[in-house]
Amino acid sequence: MEITRFIKKFPVLISVLLAFGFFSCRTVREIPTVEVKPMSTGRLLKKVEQNAFDYNDFSIKRINCQFSDDNSKTSFKATLKAEKDKNILVSISKLNIPVGRVFLTPDSVKYVNYIEKNYFVDDYSFLSRFLNIDLNFETIQSIISNNVFSYGGEQKNRDFRDYISYIDSEMYVLQSEKERKLIKMEEKGKPERMERRLKRLDENAMITQKMFFNPVSFALTRLIIEDVSNHRSMELMFSDFEKVKNKDFPGAIDMNFVSPENNVSLKIRMGGFSTEKITSSAFTIPEKYQQIRVK
Repeated sequence: MEITRFIKKFPVLISVLLAFGFFSCRTVREIPTVEVKPMSTGRLLKKVEQNAFDYNDFSIKRINCQFSDDNSKTSFKATLKAEKDKNILVSISKLNIPVGRVFLTPDSVKYVNYIEKNYFVDDYSFLSRFLNIDLNFETIQSIISNNVFSYGGEQKNRDFRDYISYIDSEMYVLQSEKERKLIKMEEKGKPERMERRLKRLDENAMITQKMFFNPVSFALTRLIIEDVSNHRSMELMFSDFEKVKNKDFPGAIDMNFVSPENNVSLKIRMGGFSTEKITSSAFTIPEKYQQIRVK
């Protein structure tokens, strides 16, 4: 099944997996401004990790989503239950009618569609190919924790060895160094040189990543991932921050995914945050449902 058909078939699944990790309550809290001073990459990473939310059980009772692409628009509601290092369950409904469920474990992605009576089961390989990033359960947990993550699949210290930090619009920025060099070449009006460099880079180097952090809380406020070679990009904006267990979390997310095949937009607003013990994260697939296979 090609990517465009997959988006049409499972718009809710795609939208949930692209951005469901960034959840919090909706209360707006004004964050004070400070003088932003230069900071090394290592120190910035340490500050961001100190802000990360460490949880054992995490749930969101109300998630309102508006999804649109070049061919359709839809809105839906969802809830989330996450048990650290075990599983993440997202239940989706429309007009109070159950639509589907997404169930993530360290080694699998499962989605059941109650309306069309079918289901999808895979590891993270197809979604990684679709997004052209190394998506896995650990990365999604980092997103839920509002922690820094890299698109690479190596250990964290090696993931960020080619990243640089600087200040842009009074925000700290963590950016892959190769992207910085490509931007400078483009600004100097040397597209042929940039094309030659792209041809020399390995496949992973063609994916560039930029993260913006608040200089007071070091919370992630903006994320840009660009697939240079395939002309695709994803941008997420985070706002409506509030204190949750002394950490700043976003209560609103606006996402845009642009590609030659399709342009996807997703707006998310949340409420009902809880860290109480989760007693059940049951996920079952009815016996007579048809399995959808993706190549």
